[in-house]
Amino acid sequence: MNGKMENQEMQQKQNFFLDESGAVTVDWVVLTAGLVGLGLATMAVVSAGVEDLSGDMRGQMESQTISTSFASAASGGGTWSWSGRTAQDYHAVGAAAAPGNNGATYYWAQQEAIGDMPEGYNFDDPMHDPATGLVVYTSNDGTTYASGGETWAIDEYPGTPVYWGA
Repeated sequence: MNGKMENQEMQQKQNFFLDESGAVTVDWVVLTAGLVGLGLATMAVVSAGVEDLSGDMRGQMESQTISTSFASAASGGGTWSWSGRTAQDYHAVGAAAAPGNNGATYYWAQQEAIGDMPEGYNFDDPMHDPATGLVVYTSNDGTTYASGGETWAIDEYPGTPVYWGA
């Protein structure tokens, strides 16, 4: 009986060592620990760059000023920072962007002129002054023109602005 018991005990030990049912759990514990470690290592590497970028963004946002008034440019009789470009200069930019396509040429020329437009003005009805060759901007309230670095009340404008486009 003692031999049978030893044989049975030996069989149980052998079964225990060959049983793989707990191995999956051990594998998952090891894999999860590895992923957590990889996440922590990534966070350590990236956090300094994120902190630096957020500091740069904060500094940029704090230094911004927001204009809440358009009165200075649209007051009439004043001056504004003018790019010095004529309607022909803008047309040349448009022609370079869309050679051979008259409509697209004027579209790109007008986009360029809009980029140089003074604050408080629009180029919704694009005009130019044939006598000076300059584009003419209209104030958003429709009371003044801006052209060549100066502004005038519409009825005091020294030229005759005409439609500029294709």
